[in-house]
Amino acid sequence: MKETNTIKITVFTVLSVFFLMSCAAVKSHDAQSTEELLSAAGFVMIPAETPEEVENLNTLTPLKVEFSVKDNKPLYWYADPYSCKCVYTGDQAAYERYQKFNVEQNIADEEQDAALMNEQAAADANMWGWLGGPWGW
Repeated sequence: MKETNTIKITVFTVLSVFFLMSCAAVKSHDAQSTEELLSAAGFVMIPAETPEEVENLNTLTPLKVEFSVKDNKPLYWYADPYSCKCVYTGDQAAYERYQKFNVEQNIADEEQDAALMNEQAAADANMWGWLGGPWGW
């Protein structure tokens, strides 16, 4: 009985670690994609180099474009304390370009997803035709 519980605990632990690693990988990929779009839009990457800058970075909302006003001008920023340990900053024009690029990226992703689904549907149709229909007719 103890062996069964140990096996269950081990399997649960391994699956939990795998799930958490998968979530971290997705989050990392999303952050990298966002940072590429921010750079392309004209945001400037400012690394946190001193202990004070790292401390300030860790107080910011991570992995989300935020808005503030500096010198009566809009300022947008994106903090990444995980991979680059930096802040991307941009003005209104850079933010508008980022939004445009983000929409374009979403459209491209949706088109790719649709193409993959069409490929899968065609492959499924070919498989049923080869088998003579879903009931082997």
